[in-house]
Amino acid sequence: VEITLQDINDNPPVFPTDMLDLTVEENIGDGSKIMQLTAMDADEGANALVTYTIISGADDSFRIDPESGDLIATKRLDRERRSKYSLLVRADDGLQSSDMRINITVSDVNDHTPKFSRPVYSFDIPEDTTPGSLVAAILATDDDSGVNGEITYIVNEDDEDGIFFLNPVTGVFNLTRILDYEAQQYYILTVRAEDGGGQFTTIRVYFNILDVNDNPPIFSLNSHSTSLMENLPLGSTVLVFNVTDADDGINSQLAYSIASGDSLGQFTIDKNGVLKVQKALDRESQSFYNLVVQVHDLPQLPASRFTSTAQVSIILLDVNDNPPTFLSPKLTYIPENTPIDTVVFKAQATDPDSGPNSYIEYTLLNPLGNKFSIGTIDGEVRLTGELDREEVSNYTLTVVATDKGQPSLSSSTEVVVIVLDINDNNPIFAQTLYKVEINENTLTGTDIIQVYATDGDEGTNGQVRYSIVDGNTNQEFRIDSVTGAITVAKPLDREKTPTYFLTVQATDRGSTPRTDTATVSVVLLDINDFVPIFELSPYSVNVPENLGTLPRTILQVVARDDDQGSNSKLSYVLFGGNEDNAFTLSASGELRVTQSLDRETKEHFVLVITATDAGKSGITLSGCKEFLHN
Repeated sequence: VEITLQDINDNPPVFPTDMLDLTVEENIGDGSKIMQLTAMDADEGANALVTYTIISGADDSFRIDPESGDLIATKRLDRERRSKYSLLVRADDGLQSSDMRINITVSDVNDHTPKFSRPVYSFDIPEDTTPGSLVAAILATDDDSGVNGEITYIVNEDDEDGIFFLNPVTGVFNLTRILDYEAQQYYILTVRAEDGGGQFTTIRVYFNILDVNDNPPIFSLNSHSTSLMENLPLGSTVLVFNVTDADDGINSQLAYSIASGDSLGQFTIDKNGVLKVQKALDRESQSFYNLVVQVHDLPQLPASRFTSTAQVSIILLDVNDNPPTFLSPKLTYIPENTPIDTVVFKAQATDPDSGPNSYIEYTLLNPLGNKFSIGTIDGEVRLTGELDREEVSNYTLTVVATDKGQPSLSSSTEVVVIVLDINDNNPIFAQTLYKVEINENTLTGTDIIQVYATDGDEGTNGQVRYSIVDGNTNQEFRIDSVTGAITVAKPLDREKTPTYFLTVQATDRGSTPRTDTATVSVVLLDINDFVPIFELSPYSVNVPENLGTLPRTILQVVARDDDQGSNSKLSYVLFGGNEDNAFTLSASGELRVTQSLDRETKEHFVLVITATDAGKSGITLSGCKEFLHN
């Protein structure tokens, strides 16, 4: 019995290995076959038909033929873009499958030339850089790998002097010699970068030598001399300095200044070296300048600054810009008895200009009354007419000083001539006779009158002093020697001296005094200051008793009062002792008996009589009268 077993799909396709490593050169073109994959399936027939697919990792760079298993590159491979791929490939018989990992390494081909990091290199190097210093570095890259990517740097034959050394491996430049910007400002080298596969690239490397401030500014002349008119307008150019500096750029930019000799700042110098007038000049204030002009460059580092100086001598030429100035005083004195042709004063003026601009002539403007004249050259003012201070006490002269410049300038001054007094005038009283009436009880110290005298002279010659030279024997009055006020000095008594005639003298204080006199009549007015006096008191009268006819006058009393007028008019009153009314007394002082007297009854009477004057403040005196009868 022959039994035929029919195949069932019970075996998967099997790759020879689970992982496969491949190396593929880059630059394989699109459609190039890399390899053929084969998977074995133990089944038969249709169950052994295997289909191939890429599950992942192709990145559109690979595909696989599903039937033949050919692995094909779909685009040109570039190691520099991607150097490794990891594909997962599957073999499928329709029911069962198996996978294999294919690791593909893209191997390098020298298909890249070296590339510099810049299209052109330019380096700035200060000229004072020390030889041996690293001054620049260039960089080139090559996307190839291995020897193909190794770069060597080479300088072409542009650097004949060997100023720079290029490290062939690092691309670093070192300076080999001293640089000098003033000799050569730049260097241009051609540098080649070559890989190990023979590919190369060239580039230009520029070395710009930077100026260092190593040169001072230099004046074309170290000393300058010039002269200027003193009225030169502001901003005018005095000098233009020629200064050079071998450096370049900011190191050759110059700044000017005036270091000394211009303390008032009358000059200035701009950035172009132009010396100008900045403030008004005046030869009379300063005629000569010795300026020290300084120039320095303007480096970025002030410590490296260079400075040079030059001397400038400037002489100012005179312009007639100053009128004469008077030095002489504006006040002078002259005695009024000065002889004619005497020099009164000397006018003196000065002119700070020079030469003819400083020569001076003098004149008098409007001479007063032909009293004075002036010397044209010497300026001496002389008296030409007689003076009288009491007529004109001072003169104001206008003196003109004119220089000889073209045009001339002049100035004037007023000089006051004071005429000094001499004692040629007597004092004169305002009145020759002064009259005054005062009460006799005027208190001491009271001013009763003031006399006044004038003196046409001045100063001590015109100062008047007063004195009483007669009529004041007992010094009842005194006079203020300065004011002329007459004052009561002692108590007055009209009853003793009713009138005074004082002789008052006015004397000036000149060296030879002059005098004048006046009379002052002082009349004392009475006041009731005298008490009536019974000069015969007490009276004694004998009256017989039993007188006949009554009334009978037995006594006339009399009192004395030295006052005047009503102050001396007296009235009498029987004041006491008349209790029996035996007596009467008339106002005129007649005493009468009005009754018969009896001695046996009363033999003695004492009567008190008063005498009273008629003054406003009446003064009374009592008199005691004794009467006896037989």
